[in-house]
Amino acid sequence: MRTRLAREESGFTMPELLVVVVIIGILAALALAVFTTQKEKGHDADAKSNASALVTAVDTCYVETGNFTACDGQGPNDELDARGLPVGTGSGQVDVSSSTVNTFTVTSTSEAGHHFRVQQGPTSVQTHTCDADPSGIDGGGCSNGTW
Repeated sequence: MRTRLAREESGFTMPELLVVVVIIGILAALALAVFTTQKEKGHDADAKSNASALVTAVDTCYVETGNFTACDGQGPNDELDARGLPVGTGSGQVDVSSSTVNTFTVTSTSEAGHHFRVQQGPTSVQTHTCDADPSGIDGGGCSNGTW
């Protein structure tokens, strides 16, 4: 015969506690995966913004000079005003990677190592290309090589 204390004592069994712990672990793993990709997307968005801002700066300079080579950030007489932008070729930086009298290419590298390019020709039509992974695999903010 069971005593009154044994009858009134109730609680969770070990299997019930294990199920709860497993569910919490799965939810934590999913949340971590989501937050990790958000950081990468933020870096990619910053790189795209930097690329667009530098394109605007190069176009503004071109209105004054009529020559993209005078607006590429190279040389002592260059007239590009890229203040506030992280100009360079490293991670998290943006640069005019090539220019001619009528064309230029801006390349921006995100902190995640993804490359975003804007090419502009003599008709001012822009082409946005990217490789989100150094090995050439799309990802991040890059879809089928464009953004």
